[in-house]
Amino acid sequence: MCIFVATLSAEGGSARGGKFLCFDLENPMKSIREELVQCSAKIAKALMPASGGSLSAREGDMIWMQPQDLAMDEIGPDDLCGLDLKTGTQKAGKNKPALESNMHLAVYRVRTDVKAVFHTHSAWVTGVISAGKKFKPMFAEFVNDLGRSGSVPYFPPTSPAMEKCMEKCAKNHDTIFMINHGMLAVGVNLKQALYRCVVAEDAAKSLFAASIAGKPLFLNQQRVNKILSLDAVKHRTKMMEKK
Repeated sequence: MCIFVATLSAEGGSARGGKFLCFDLENPMKSIREELVQCSAKIAKALMPASGGSLSAREGDMIWMQPQDLAMDEIGPDDLCGLDLKTGTQKAGKNKPALESNMHLAVYRVRTDVKAVFHTHSAWVTGVISAGKKFKPMFAEFVNDLGRSGSVPYFPPTSPAMEKCMEKCAKNHDTIFMINHGMLAVGVNLKQALYRCVVAEDAAKSLFAASIAGKPLFLNQQRVNKILSLDAVKHRTKMMEKK
């Protein structure tokens, strides 16, 4: 499956091309670590500098975490760190886990349905949310793919306060916008978490462009409910959550 990611000009928000991102996450022969490495490379290429953010995936009671000393596009399966979900103790891997690993663990502990946690510092999302803009649904993919979205105020990265805030917010949200920081997306599989990151970045570009061109028109709750009732949307969600 492929997604077209539009690229906007900073001068006026006009479109100036884009790229197709194709994901092959359906192969049952791929290990969870191989899938995580693939997603890491895709995010580094499409959304942000390779040194920002952190990704993780759950395999039973083991959380495979991105290492702190390697960029996203430098990681191989053997570079990942295996952390015990309950204790946070490192059980596998020679590298040190990402500095925000405790935030990931906190989210997994309150969301037993979640198999992936992707935290990115993507430029458009971070810029828009840090300008005081509120993300609201403007197009169907926002409704279809982001799930329950919310935002949190700024806390120092890696701080216990940030960890506690994200733990609380993740109980009832699937996509979380972090002011002056970035975003976090969860998924029942890696594909869903990845798509949420991509769609959120497109939502930020659309909001930026609409704000420059005029006044953004958001979908009201009646229209959101209509979208969610469509058979095509239900099928898309089913395919997104397919194990």
